[in-house]
Amino acid sequence: MQEFISHNLAETENIAQELLSSLADKSILALSGNLGAGKTTFVKFLAKVLGLEENITSPTFVLLKAYDIDFADFKKFVHVDCYRLDAKEDLADIGLQDYVADTSNLLLIEWADKINNLPLDKVLHIKIEILGETSRKFIIS
Repeated sequence: MQEFISHNLAETENIAQELLSSLADKSILALSGNLGAGKTTFVKFLAKVLGLEENITSPTFVLLKAYDIDFADFKKFVHVDCYRLDAKEDLADIGLQDYVADTSNLLLIEWADKINNLPLDKVLHIKIEILGETSRKFIIS
């Protein structure tokens, strides 16, 4: 487990950069944290580090958005938001099985604690805690 403290957006971007450079064999970033903790902001920084120029917004109502990338072995950046799910859902219930099975996809799942059956060998858990108005703690396991 690693912990990082960010006091501002520049430090959060640095954490995103460091995280992407140390993914190893992980292809799913499972984000959790309270509403307003900065999950979507973190995803935006990850996208920026990957070179995406699109305006990344949370796919709350469409569930997921996929973007083409060329980073390491990844060809797609798949941004998923499970906030609107009512209970623990299976990957099949929300249509993620194909995205998870394709190892050329890098999945970023906001509110990942609302779904079951993520393949543990592919998952990097990122919990974001609010410390202050602009300060956050990132717990990565």
